[in-house]
Amino acid sequence: MNPPQRAAVTADDGPLLIFAGAGSGKTRVLTHRIAWLIRQGRAEPGEILAVTFTNKAAREMRGRVEHLLNLTAGAIWMGTFHAIGVRILRRDGSADGIDRHFVIYDEADRLSVVKRVMNELRLDEKRYPPGGMVALISRAKDEVISAEDQARAAGTHNEELAAQIRLRYDAFLEQNNALDFDDLLMRAVWLFDRHPEVLEKYQKRFKYIMVDEYQDTNRAQYLMVRHLASKHRNLCVVGDDDQSIYMFRGADVRNILSFEHDYPDAQIVKLEQNYRSTQVILDAAYHVIKANPNRAEKRLWTDRPGGPKVVVAQTYDEQEEAQAVAREALRLVAEGDHRLGDIAILYRTNAQSRALEEVLLRRGVPYRLIGGLRFYERREVKDVLAYLRLVANPQETLSFSRVINVPRRKLGEKSLAQLGYWADAHGMSAWDSLSRLDEMDLTSAAKLALADFRDLINEVRAASLERRLVEVIDLLLLRSAYERYVKEGSAEGEERWANVLELRGLASEYDGLPPGEGLQAFLEDVALMSDVDTMDDRAQGMTLITLHMVKGLEFPVVFMLGMEEGLFPHSRSLDSAAGLEEERRLAYVGMTRAKDRLYLFHAFRRHLWGSANLNLPSRFLKDIPRDLVDGSAGLPAGIPDPSMAPARLVEAARPAAPVELVQRFAPGDQVEHRAWGRGSVLKSTMTRTDEEIIVKFDRVGMKILAVSLAPIVKV
Repeated sequence: MNPPQRAAVTADDGPLLIFAGAGSGKTRVLTHRIAWLIRQGRAEPGEILAVTFTNKAAREMRGRVEHLLNLTAGAIWMGTFHAIGVRILRRDGSADGIDRHFVIYDEADRLSVVKRVMNELRLDEKRYPPGGMVALISRAKDEVISAEDQARAAGTHNEELAAQIRLRYDAFLEQNNALDFDDLLMRAVWLFDRHPEVLEKYQKRFKYIMVDEYQDTNRAQYLMVRHLASKHRNLCVVGDDDQSIYMFRGADVRNILSFEHDYPDAQIVKLEQNYRSTQVILDAAYHVIKANPNRAEKRLWTDRPGGPKVVVAQTYDEQEEAQAVAREALRLVAEGDHRLGDIAILYRTNAQSRALEEVLLRRGVPYRLIGGLRFYERREVKDVLAYLRLVANPQETLSFSRVINVPRRKLGEKSLAQLGYWADAHGMSAWDSLSRLDEMDLTSAAKLALADFRDLINEVRAASLERRLVEVIDLLLLRSAYERYVKEGSAEGEERWANVLELRGLASEYDGLPPGEGLQAFLEDVALMSDVDTMDDRAQGMTLITLHMVKGLEFPVVFMLGMEEGLFPHSRSLDSAAGLEEERRLAYVGMTRAKDRLYLFHAFRRHLWGSANLNLPSRFLKDIPRDLVDGSAGLPAGIPDPSMAPARLVEAARPAAPVELVQRFAPGDQVEHRAWGRGSVLKSTMTRTDEEIIVKFDRVGMKILAVSLAPIVKV
């Protein structure tokens, strides 16, 4: 370790602030400090709490600590804020009226409940977007504000509506024994506030507390940490104010900048040696971030002097941008310098991935899209998870509503509505009402179908108390006939069933836990999973990912796209000094992901959000000294000459006129592929530059092909 790292690891007791720059080895420092505390006899493993921001980071830290100490580190409380909150609430939440068997509602569940409440209140979703209401509710919970206080503090009509919705929303969660993500933190803080004896128990337990990514903590997380650390005051926080990029989630960079004010006796260590990037990349990133006025001064350095200059390239539009990225990436691979897996393409908004995906699909370039439709958000996966949640807690209304007619059980909307009305009229849950079907005015077929559903859930519930989790899932899939349902009538049925089997495989990892506990642990871990946690590091191909999601990752080659005013920095940030500072930090995060090569692209014209816009290059590009920039590298023009008139810019960057395209294939056509043999066309789509077809081959299954490139003929 270098001297500052060693100083951080061996720092004496008391508050400790570690400013850890990008790539400066903060995970190494954290894990070595934990190991040092245990080796020195200052703490037993069970007396240490280590908080991270992703499950992936927690797993990595635990693995490193176990390697350093050559022992199992299971006794250390290590995990995300939300995971720690769950653990505390399941153990001691009953003191504040929380049933330990609560279920966790994810973002989709929360939105669904808010929509349901808005429907009850007869609020127009077009006039009052549910997502906006969810954001207002979430913000209040992040600030640890009760529903009643939120209503009293409301200053606008939308804020009043959000508070009104929240009252019913929270009541719905309570009826269903559920907590949302924000509740996991807010209710933990309330538990400590209202029950000093519970707080004292955890204060005594945790002699040393370490918090990673402290710059991204919100109010609830700040209070949670302050409560727990107030007895021993051995609080070590690690972070970098230059990488605080989650203000929209409630993160407050002031938490790290005011740490010295909160703890005047704090020791401060700066980790400024970077072990990731070349000095050219670090210097370019520094000149972007140093324009922020509210930051702790630090400058990263490395023993990797020089390196390729930062390539700044301008394209005509997003199509040419995508084509240029693909060409350059393939050139790097062809020359043997890199593999496709070494390359990441970063962008400000998810919508920017569309043009990239079109080009990569046409060229047959493999890629993995992070942040698109998550595995756990796929319909078939959510169906099975809803069944399992219902097995764990039959009173859970959302899951009941999702699967009561999946697969279809000859239950029409009228029958389901009558079931709901009857249950409401008798003050019962939908599940409990299934025990009194004879009293309902339903058809014999509907009663039979509902009784079969009730028996299915009861049978699987009984099995969950005696069998391994994977056996429970097998029984559920068999009794529900879900395989036949998911496969029939759909060209994607085999792929959807493969996703169900993938979920089953994941569940098998919990078979070592006692019956019942495995199901609870599995559902809890799934609910707390993030996109980065589910990344397959073994997957081949380039990585496509947003700038907000890439923090914590690194790649030898990074392309940052859309470096234009209004897109990056985003138009929403331009009227706010704090917002613009955060956009600059986001640019810094993206740039410092690169180890060897960094490309910054901007387009003259971009189709986004339903319209085409002419854009100026991002102000962040102008912050980079020209001696660090290469504007050629065989790519389109770099930073444009300010004297060039817009019309000349258009002419200089305009691609050649496209060739007129003709649609050659239609669904049902039989085709022959040189390598894959015979197949049938399922779908044909015309893009701007090619015809793309989905073909189901007899031997290799479904493939997506670009007609101009694929060795395929009609037979």
